[in-house]
Amino acid sequence: MGSRIKENPESTFEVFVEVTRPVATDAEPQLERQFPEDFSDQETLRAVSRFCFPFSTDRLSVGLGQNFTFVLTDVQSKQRFGFCRLSSGAQRCFCLLSYLPWFEVFYKLLHVLSDYSIKSQVHQQRELLETLYTLSIPEPGCPFISACIPTSLCRTSKNSRAFLKTGA
Repeated sequence: MGSRIKENPESTFEVFVEVTRPVATDAEPQLERQFPEDFSDQETLRAVSRFCFPFSTDRLSVGLGQNFTFVLTDVQSKQRFGFCRLSSGAQRCFCLLSYLPWFEVFYKLLHVLSDYSIKSQVHQQRELLETLYTLSIPEPGCPFISACIPTSLCRTSKNSRAFLKTGA
């Protein structure tokens, strides 16, 4: 049996979702936002939303944001990792679905994305998601450096980004 990790995924992640917790014990979590907007696999969206809140939230009190991961298996038996961040107070869950097992990277990214949401910086959140979604995935073993210079440090109207591939 071969690896369950998909080789050469098309993008860094498949979909990002922001889900609100169910309002009642018999209610479903509500999908508030998704990227890309044209992601059309409704079965996957329902599964991800349910995994965001797989437990009763009646007695749940989360003082700080918490991270967790789940795994979905696709029709080719390849693993897709759901990286989730439950917001402080457990009202929202931010989730990235990816074939890449980049735990630390995606948890840090979810922290930034949840901050953008809390601060109502939807434009910045979308811009970051667009950049990461279209960014080519570095080859294994090839060092890769990515830097983003905030708008406040630039003379241009948009963020300036510098991407540098190093090594042979």
